[in-house]
Amino acid sequence: MNTRLRRGAVAGALATAIVLGASAPASAQIGGDIDTSSLGLEEVELIGSAAGSLPLGSTLGSVGSAGSTNIPLGGTGSYVELPNPPRARDASIETTELLGITRHGDYEHWLVTSAAMQREIVLEVLPSRVRDQGPAPVLYLLDGVDSVEGNSGWKRAGNMPTRMAGENVHLVTPTGGPSTYWSDWNSEDEVFGYNKWETFLTEELPGLVEAELNTRDTGHNGRNGIAGASMGAQAAMHLAATYPELYRGVMGLSGYYSSTDELGYQSIRGAVEGRGGDTANMWGPRGSAQWKYHDTIAHVEGLADTAVYFATGGLTVSEADIRNYGGDHFDMLQGLILEKGVIEGARSFSRELDRHGIVHRVDYGDEGFHGWQTFVDYITPGWEYIKPALQD
Repeated sequence: MNTRLRRGAVAGALATAIVLGASAPASAQIGGDIDTSSLGLEEVELIGSAAGSLPLGSTLGSVGSAGSTNIPLGGTGSYVELPNPPRARDASIETTELLGITRHGDYEHWLVTSAAMQREIVLEVLPSRVRDQGPAPVLYLLDGVDSVEGNSGWKRAGNMPTRMAGENVHLVTPTGGPSTYWSDWNSEDEVFGYNKWETFLTEELPGLVEAELNTRDTGHNGRNGIAGASMGAQAAMHLAATYPELYRGVMGLSGYYSSTDELGYQSIRGAVEGRGGDTANMWGPRGSAQWKYHDTIAHVEGLADTAVYFATGGLTVSEADIRNYGGDHFDMLQGLILEKGVIEGARSFSRELDRHGIVHRVDYGDEGFHGWQTFVDYITPGWEYIKPALQD
């Protein structure tokens, strides 16, 4: 196929990705008749150049205003299979308690129960290894859309034992909440089960963690922060703004902080329904009180006394992207489009924080598409920014 024809096909793929790719995770399988297997780096670079000038939010807004309430996600049966299904609900669980601790390399895995969720949950815990600085704060880490039990992105890709080796902080990562947005769902879902993550994270977990850590040489200093990547970043920012008495610092890596604008709604819907779940079970119909409640940009006032950090990747392919995606240029394309949306969303969020006089730091990368290969670049600067608020 000559270059002109190939570029015509790429233009069609880009148009499809603008409408569909932004609403689905980088690993999602999106239906369509376009053959994406022939995309090469030359085409990806071309798409990157085009994407840099596309007003992604405006594009999706136009789709919504034209009457397309829900952007198509693909053909029947094109769902992404969950890497591991959530644990089943057990009506006999009525208390929140620590059942046991096992060692997994540098990590401790805590098996806990949640009275709110009526199920067992695995926490990845990396206690502070610093012994001469007194009690340490807790930094809760929320995973992205896949959230594999016992093998979070923070553990798998974050290299946290080495990265935080000299830091006096306890790291606690809940696992096993794929596509849940770490939130309380209205109803039990056939795919994602029974979810009351917000209740667990804010009412049940802090006391349990503090009680156990205070039996250690390095106890808990009574201060908490929260961080998240992608889906977890949206949730972390929401929780920090909603519970300012609980979290003194928040760090978001490539998150999108509106749930009600067109891009926010479609991306959340893609993460849930693209994996076979039902957003009506999550927060009800679009425009409901629950959708508005999770829109952090609508209630930034809650972050006024919080150390706020967030970051994005860029629109240029990085060496880490090439290693991550290998020859899968369509996944690379989707990662680019997702990060394009993240960048536009971060700018809107920053403007709203400025409008309310809320001090924050936002880092925009020159390169790096949506994925852990990019998220990891901002863990250390994010921690350095919020650390003083957790240790004063």
